[in-house]
Order: sequence, then C-alpha cells, then structure tokens
Amino acid sequence: MRPRAVASAAAPTRRLGLRGPALTWLVAALACGTSEEKSQKAEANPNMPDRVHAPAPEPRRPSVTTCPEALNEPEQLDRVIGSACKTVTVYPGYRIENGTLTIEAGVTLQFMPGAELAVGFERAAQLLVRGTPEAPVRFTAAGEQAKPGAWKGVALYDHADGSEIHGLVLEFAGTDLRGAIYVQAEDVKIDNSTVRDSQNVAVHVTSKGHLSSFKANRLERVSSPALLLPARSAGSVTADNTFPPDSVIHVLGGMIRERARWDVPKVPFVIGGVIEIEGVDEKHEALLELAPGTVLKFDDDAYFTVGYDYPAALIAEAAGKEPIVLTSATRQTSHAWRGVNLYRSATASFSNVVFEYGGQRSDRGVLYANNEARLTVKGCTFRDNGGGVTLQGANVRLGELRGNTFERSHPAFDVSPQLYGMIAADNKLDAGTTVQVEGGEIGKDAVWHDFGVPIELKRPIAVDGEATLTIRPGAKIRVHDGFALGVGEFGGGTLRIEGTAEQPVEIFGLTDRRGTWDAIRLYEKARGNLIEHATLRNAGGEGAINVAMGVDAIVRDVSCVRCFSPTLTWACGARVTAERVKAGAETPAATLPPFGCDPAG
Repeated sequence: MRPRAVASAAAPTRRLGLRGPALTWLVAALACGTSEEKSQKAEANPNMPDRVHAPAPEPRRPSVTTCPEALNEPEQLDRVIGSACKTVTVYPGYRIENGTLTIEAGVTLQFMPGAELAVGFERAAQLLVRGTPEAPVRFTAAGEQAKPGAWKGVALYDHADGSEIHGLVLEFAGTDLRGAIYVQAEDVKIDNSTVRDSQNVAVHVTSKGHLSSFKANRLERVSSPALLLPARSAGSVTADNTFPPDSVIHVLGGMIRERARWDVPKVPFVIGGVIEIEGVDEKHEALLELAPGTVLKFDDDAYFTVGYDYPAALIAEAAGKEPIVLTSATRQTSHAWRGVNLYRSATASFSNVVFEYGGQRSDRGVLYANNEARLTVKGCTFRDNGGGVTLQGANVRLGELRGNTFERSHPAFDVSPQLYGMIAADNKLDAGTTVQVEGGEIGKDAVWHDFGVPIELKRPIAVDGEATLTIRPGAKIRVHDGFALGVGEFGGGTLRIEGTAEQPVEIFGLTDRRGTWDAIRLYEKARGNLIEHATLRNAGGEGAINVAMGVDAIVRDVSCVRCFSPTLTWACGARVTAERVKAGAETPAATLPPFGCDPAG
C-alpha cells in the first residue's frame, strides 16, 4: 500500500475543481476565516462526497456483524453484511472511512437516487465483495428506478487500496462523468462479476488508480468504451472477459514499468496517448507482449516509445495465427498516427503484424529504431503509412528483416548502408515506393538486393574494414548530388557489382546532368573488385570508375551516359581487366589509361 499525504487546506479545492481567484479565495477562507465562516461548508461537488474538514485522531474501529436495514451516513468501522441479511438500502451520504465493508454471498444492496458506495475518500478503507456464481452479491437501484444512471455507482477513492470485488452483479449505475465502478485506488481486483445497464463505461480507472486483476467478468449493455483505464492496468484484463459487440477498451497514456500481456481478442484497444515502456532501472526490464489477434487503434497523438533510458521489450508475435493489428483510431489515411519508436535500451520482435495509417513524422516510418535498439521484423505487412521501417544509424542491432510486404508506404526502408545490407531478399515492395539509404560506412559484409524500386543514396558511402559490398542484379541506384562510393581507403574493402545482361545494375543521378555525383573510387587497399553489367549516368571526377595504384579490378560490360569524364580510369600499377567498357552519349571516352606506364599495370 502506498503512503498517503495528510490533506492540506488546498486539497479540498483540488477535488472541487477550483482554479484561479476562486481557488485563492477558498484557501484563504479555510485557513484564516472567522469561526462562523469556518463552520460553513463550501458548495459540494456532486461527484465527490462531502469532506470532513478536521478529522479527529482515528479511534479504535468497532466490528459490526448485525444486519442493517439502511446505510445512510459515514462509518468508521469494520462492517460485515453476512449472507443471512436481507436487502439493505443505501442512501446518499453513506461512505466507509477508516474501516472495511465486507459483503457476503447473496446480499443485495439497493441504492436510492444520488447514492453511491464511496470507499476511502479521506482515510484508509477497503471494500470486499465475496459473491459466488450460485449466490452473487447484487448492487441495484431501489424501487422502480431500474434504468441506467439511477444511482452513482461504486467509487474506490485514493485510500481504498487493496479493495476486492468478486461475484458482484452491478446494474443501473453510473453518471455522465464516471463509470459504474470508479477506481482511484491501487491494487484493486474485479473478478467474476457482471456490470450491466450502466449510463457510462462499466469500469473507469484514473491515471493514478491501478487494477491488479480483471478476469472472468461480463459486461452487458454498457457504453463504448466499456473500460477506461491507464496503460499499466490494461494487462490485468484477461481474455476470459465478455464484452458487448462493437465495444472497445480505451487505454490512457502512461508508463508500463513491469511485465504485461495484452490479450483481449475481438475487442480493440484504443490508445489515447503516449505509452512509454520503460524499466525502473538498468537491472529490471519492462515488457509488453501483444497476443495474436490483438488490435490497437491509436489516436492522432498516440504512439509507443520503448527503452528510452532503461531496458524494455515489445513483443508482438503472431506467426501462423490471427495477425496483430496496429492502426489508426480516427482516419484511414497515411500519417494518421505516429508509430512505434525503439530507443537505446529497447528490444522488439514483430511477426505477422499489420502496421497501417502510421508514419506521422516525415523523418520516421511507422516503425523507428535508433542507437543500439534490437529489432526483428518477419512476415509483417506495412500498408498506407508515411514510411515503413526507419533504422537510424549503423548501430541498430537488426536480427532479421525478412518476408515483409510494403504497400503504399514510402519509403519502405530508410536505413544506413550497413543495415540495408542485412535486409533479406524476400521482402516485397510495391512499385510506388522507394528505399532510402543514408551515407556512412560499411564495415561488415553487406548485400544490397533489388526490390524492384529505386535505391536512393543520400550521402557518400565508404566500404572499409575488410568488408565486401555486393550489389545484386537489377538494382537501380539513384544518388544525390555529390555522392561518392569509396572502397578500401583505410582498412581494406571489396566492391562486387554483379549485374547480368538481363538485369544490369544502374547507378544514376537524382539530377540528370553531367557530373552531378562524383565517382566509384577503388582506393589503394581495395582488393578483388568486380564491376560487370552496369550502366552509370551523370558521374563526374576524373572517371566514373577510378582505380588506384596497386588495386585489382575487373570491369566488364560497363557504360557511362552523360558523364563528365571517361567511364574508366586507373593509375600506374593498377591491375585492371577492362572488357567492353563503353562511353555513352555526352561521355568523352570509354577509358583513360595512365600516361607513361603499361595500361595493363
């Protein structure tokens, strides 16, 4: 049970919802007014019980087991209403403070108009409902008031921690502002109960309240959303609850600090704010697991962040089962909601997940990871997003990115050149998208596959550290102005452009002018290079392909169109095999051997 602060003179004003001059006046009156003024109560908030302004020291609580006919004023005692008791009528003004109210199986409480069962408003108190399937406890409206909103409902206030409701049938309760069961307390359990015919949501948990259990309940003829609760309580809702057709669970933004599983097939979660999944420290990982069939609908300003400071995991795996869906709650258009963001301490795994209508930020896809986040994406569908997968930097620890389908999600990938080399060939991209590759270094072997769409290279790329970059047949590489591909400048490297006659590799400028980008440069430490069946366009420098002294390269079936300099040049001492190298339109020459040495080496 969490510690409770002593109420200050300003505390009642917060509960009354006062602000500005009214707040200042009331605090002054409570603190400094005359005795006559102090004896007068402020006008009551109809959604809160009257407060006792100067609580006396808590007396020793009596224990009462007799059957009451009515409950009509505040009590500070431990009351048990046993199974032998008849129907008890509850009037406005009743509440339990500094005590417990235990209601045994078979008891009925009937509530007069305006009445509520208020627990723990000012002092520690608990409600313990102990019904059974054969003899449930019943909370209902008195007399002929059997309609939604006939009485206010159950209110478990700040000090009602640990309250438990089991085997309850609650009907005809609620107000326009609150649900039939209203929870501000911690560690509340609601199990094996029925809530029906409520005026508002069945259960309303505030941002500071917490449900530790919500299982095997039945909700009938309640509003949608059926539940309104913070993110850290959503994991308490189990799959064996029964909801009305077309109902949803509204999840408030907030933190998930521990381990939770969301498993309510057929009932979507509507995400109403930012949900942060974050461990409490470096030693404790938070976890959110989404069960197969789970549907999450995000408001426009809602999204997930995972592992920003401390370890956290998001697991959404539904391979071979009903897909998990992450979509918009408001619009079926791209950019409607932001997406899932993975940071330094994040681990995430997605399989058979549908991402749609996300990618609100232009610099991030619907799935974004940076720094040292760990990520696996297999067999997922990205549909109608402002972007697909964005992996920022070369340090993202990518497990697998394979078997995914990208439809109307541009760009499908926005990644570093190293990480692009780890994306499997079996991903499917529609013709309306592109791949964007940032500049940087390739320090490990990488294979760039052709996905049937342009690969857009934004800045210069260096292949070093004894790495090999292999570019597979059919790749169409569109480069920004000033681009250069350098191989083996410092630590050694290899370039293999493996086009075929049927599927040549194409490298061309974003701007179709002579010399808009630099060149392919094979530096002194480059080894084992192959460039064949490639068409270059718009290159500049001293040659579209430039081979340094001592470097071996096979250049075969290569041409350059609208290039500022010859297609191929090399230095003395380079070991170059040049076959069928051509100069296309507006290119001055096919080759330019070095002066004063053997052209072959």
